[in-house]
Amino acid sequence: MKKILKSLSVALMAAMTLSLNTIAQTVQDGLRHLDAERYNAAGTVFGNLVASAPTAENYFYQGYYYLNLPEPDLAKAKEAFDKGVALDAKRPDPICRVGLGTVKLLSGDRAGAKADFDLIKKDTKNKNSDVLFRIGEAYTLSEKINDPAEAVSNIDAALLLQKVKNNPDYYIALSQAYYIKNDGGPAMTALENALRMGQKAAKINTLMARVWYQGKSYQRMKELLDAAIAADADHAPAYDFMAKLFTTFGNYKSAAKYADLYLQKSDADDKAKLRYVKLAFSIKDYEGTLKVLNEIKNTVKDPIKYRLEGFSLFELGKCAEAIPMIQKFINEAEKDRILPLDYGYLGRSYSCIKDDANKKANDSLGIVYMEKAIELGDTTYNYADAIAVNYKNSKQWAKAAGVYQKVIDKSKKPSGTDFFNLASALYNARDWKAAEAAYAKVCESYKDTWAPPYLSRARAAQYANQSDSVYVATFAAAPLYEAYLSVLKDKDKETAAGKKGAAEALGYLGTKALLIDKDIPKATNLLNEALKFDPANTNVQKVLQSITGGATPTSTPAPNNGSGGTGANPK
Repeated sequence: MKKILKSLSVALMAAMTLSLNTIAQTVQDGLRHLDAERYNAAGTVFGNLVASAPTAENYFYQGYYYLNLPEPDLAKAKEAFDKGVALDAKRPDPICRVGLGTVKLLSGDRAGAKADFDLIKKDTKNKNSDVLFRIGEAYTLSEKINDPAEAVSNIDAALLLQKVKNNPDYYIALSQAYYIKNDGGPAMTALENALRMGQKAAKINTLMARVWYQGKSYQRMKELLDAAIAADADHAPAYDFMAKLFTTFGNYKSAAKYADLYLQKSDADDKAKLRYVKLAFSIKDYEGTLKVLNEIKNTVKDPIKYRLEGFSLFELGKCAEAIPMIQKFINEAEKDRILPLDYGYLGRSYSCIKDDANKKANDSLGIVYMEKAIELGDTTYNYADAIAVNYKNSKQWAKAAGVYQKVIDKSKKPSGTDFFNLASALYNARDWKAAEAAYAKVCESYKDTWAPPYLSRARAAQYANQSDSVYVATFAAAPLYEAYLSVLKDKDKETAAGKKGAAEALGYLGTKALLIDKDIPKATNLLNEALKFDPANTNVQKVLQSITGGATPTSTPAPNNGSGGTGANPK
């Protein structure tokens, strides 16, 4: 007996809980969820209402719910309206009949819908404001199938018949009709009338913001969205429009923040999630991009999902995984959607694969695709440097120089950095004459503000003619070393590189004073000064010893053949 009583008690409590939950849910609760784009919650409310009280009104709102889904379910809407009509065969519910006419309209049968609406309106018993309002609203529910003129005509008639003027939905639907017509003034007036009724402030302020967005009045839009969120922090469309507003201003971080809030507050469809993915990628939230992409990749057909996944994987260092995704986008997207950037990312992905066994092949493919990106005009990334780095890593200096030369040839105003990159590659390729000419351009670009290229130019000049006994005997690089010393600042002489460079230049000039000028005191002073900067410089030591020992050196001190001339980077 106790077990039976206990079972009955549990069953009774469950029934009471279900009954209380059902009672707690109202049509307005369902509509609030629907307005906030929480479609699952709205569907549950309307389903429970029909289950607990299968009235014509509840069947209408269930059908209305199906009509207002992102992808309307016309079959289920018709089923609900049919059930509402069938409750009274003699006097079928006029609002559910309007619902059936709306299904016809959204199915593309405009004439059939109009005939049904006119028949309902001819019934004098149905000449009430709600019938006219729902007919007018029907003409505003779809972006593709609508008739703003019919909507305005019917809703205006409904407003005249309305006995108790307290329904903001009339004006909301009227505003939608004017919005479809792109008539912002009357749309805003209708919403202002709706707002005065003190209901649905979040929805109405959001719709007002939408009108201002259409008119590009962004400050007013922001104020209204703030008001919408203050009225109902769970009204998801306000966050969606806030995300659009910040996207317009290029503030992608804030846009992504509000887009994420929209996802949290709504039952976001795949299109909304894809919008969020784009924003998350733009603010470099690659983990977030991949997380949401994983939720929609099997349902979204737009091939852009492959690009965003591939780019995000690359940015996270997963280069080998990125390649098939980017390739899939290039293979499946319409040709006019493929950007030079896609080939750039593909090339960079090949170049960053950590696979020593296939490095040569991967680097080669990387260069091919990055060169294609350059050829197609992509300027979002310095591909030339990336390609050149590939060549430099494999010590293909001449090819690296060729890349930098192309950059200079294409540039209307090449920079000192461009010439420095070229000069360094030429220097390492041992193309001394070309390197000296390129370093001359570097010196010209930086004027007298940066000493290292002067030293590199002098070294290149020496190497260019080191086998020419006449050139060596005339010390033609002397003016270049003098120029270097004149540009070298005192603070730079305290650095290791500056000391080495000063010693090299002074040693070269001291040897010239000895061999060409026959000025031993001058030579001795210059060589001793060189040793102050670099006491361990054996070349200078040998020349100085030749003076004190009486032997005459037969060549100049050899310059330091460092990588890139000086090994320094331009400022």
